[in-house]
Amino acid sequence: MLKKIEIYLLSFILNEAIYLLFFLKTNISNLLLGTIISLIFIFVLSKIKITKVYEIILLILALAMAIITLSQITNFITYNLLKNYSSVWIYLSFLILSIYLAYLGYHTFIKSLELASYFYLFLKIVTFFLIIFYFKISNFNNITNELHVNQSFLIFAVFNTFIFLAIKYLTNYSLNKKIYSFSLVNFLSIKILIIGIMGTTLFHLYEYPYVNILKRIKYLDFIERMEGILSFQYLISFFFLSSFIILLIKTLIQRILKRKPS
Repeated sequence: MLKKIEIYLLSFILNEAIYLLFFLKTNISNLLLGTIISLIFIFVLSKIKITKVYEIILLILALAMAIITLSQITNFITYNLLKNYSSVWIYLSFLILSIYLAYLGYHTFIKSLELASYFYLFLKIVTFFLIIFYFKISNFNNITNELHVNQSFLIFAVFNTFIFLAIKYLTNYSLNKKIYSFSLVNFLSIKILIIGIMGTTLFHLYEYPYVNILKRIKYLDFIERMEGILSFQYLISFFFLSSFIILLIKTLIQRILKRKPS
């Protein structure tokens, strides 16, 4: 049971990090269509026998994901938290920290994730109760663009498929419908909450609307400018996403080198 909880937690945090970094502004129709496509991808690919070729392809995808993800995380930190610091140093610092956790191995990684999840969930709950009072149904008046479909659903499907195949490869746990459904509901809930607070125009105008809504929090004189502290929930999920991908790269390289030619 404990191991299942670990996998659920891992899937939830990694998927939320992917969504916030890349797909927050993807419309709902594309998210739903991408979810269906990724389910098909996962079902088909999970039936394929793991060979050296399979691992090499997964390694190439993991390397590309690591570069793209670390770049996006660096942009997030530079834009929201450390505007006066060099993006190169931020990138390298985050990379070194991620490599270090990955170097310690999967057991240390998952235990660190468990410990960090308490703080992560605490910040999420606090954020919800501080921000929910700004929610307005009237902000959903202009939401017709959420019904349009474009090619972004395929990109979402590829990212989604990669995360679940990577988790299966490292943990030997197959796709769980409950956690997959819960992740999707979480995506939609975050988007609905943000649009309900700032409206569709500001939602698409801001680079990181999930940080901008935190700037609205102001209760009395001692609870203001909370976005810096509350943004740590995103840094936690981004950090474990980058560490997980690097851990996957490390594991793949080790197994490919050990695998005998067939």
